[in-house]
Amino acid sequence: AALVLSCVFFMACSAGMMIINKMVLRAVHLPITVVMIQMAFTAGILCVAPCGLHFGSLQHVIRWSVTVPWLFTAMLTSSMLALRHSSMGAIVVLRNVAPLVSMAIEGVITGERIEVDGATILSLLLILGGVGLYVSNDVAFSPAGVAWMAFNMTAGVLERLLQRRMIAVEPVDINKTGLMLLNNVVSLLPMSVLVYCTGEVPQWRLLARLSTADGMLLLASCVNAVAISWAGINAQAYVTATTFMVLANLNKFVVVAFGIAVLHEASSWQAVVGCGTSLLGGAAYARARSNLASRPTPVKCSEAEADDEDDEKASLQPA
Repeated sequence: AALVLSCVFFMACSAGMMIINKMVLRAVHLPITVVMIQMAFTAGILCVAPCGLHFGSLQHVIRWSVTVPWLFTAMLTSSMLALRHSSMGAIVVLRNVAPLVSMAIEGVITGERIEVDGATILSLLLILGGVGLYVSNDVAFSPAGVAWMAFNMTAGVLERLLQRRMIAVEPVDINKTGLMLLNNVVSLLPMSVLVYCTGEVPQWRLLARLSTADGMLLLASCVNAVAISWAGINAQAYVTATTFMVLANLNKFVVVAFGIAVLHEASSWQAVVGCGTSLLGGAAYARARSNLASRPTPVKCSEAEADDEDDEKASLQPA
């Protein structure tokens, strides 16, 4: 039950974040500034609210701080830069390749034994096929866009794998709210440099001209940022990095389905069939992982022979 709830909550937060951010950026054309505001809001809430921060040791704090937050920052910034040179469809396509990449290297980085069967591979290929069909007529590539998208995928895969290792495999002695605080505070350092280099600082005066409705949307995005920060860390304690990426990618198509059904966007047959195929692939992946998890652990031959010998000895003993 906890696994299902954690995954559903993460997907709900992620879908809400995408929709709200899209609406916020229509009014505030300062994407890096918006992300910084969300990070600062999350850090402020964690410092003020009695949420029980726990940091076990300085060594664990350093171990987390020098890896995950920096990769998280790289993932966010490269995503923004990719958007300048490519369409959303192109980015969605490449991001759906990430689970295939992470599956290939996850066991090496996290140290976990990742079981894979034919059904798992086929479900991931089904997701990828659905994405390709959806964007078959709406993909804009450029050399710079491809480079930033490839960098974004690399940073995303590494961030999820390292986060999984330090949460579930070789856990650091820091609670979830402590990890949230480190992610947002440390990420503010490189983001501060980036917002200056991109020239957004002189445009901060535009924030004072926001309407009440736009201000409420920005506040809602900050609240959602707090929720998704916790939801992402919480979900990684239950699922592998590959499964987490499948959930994140499947969530994108929940948003697409919302646009098709409610906003009447991309209503061609390719979009409808592609969206449905990807959702079906996500369900097939969940089923395949569930079947693998429910398989009984095979008994080694030596252990079975030892049990047989013990049974034989017991039968020869007098009652």
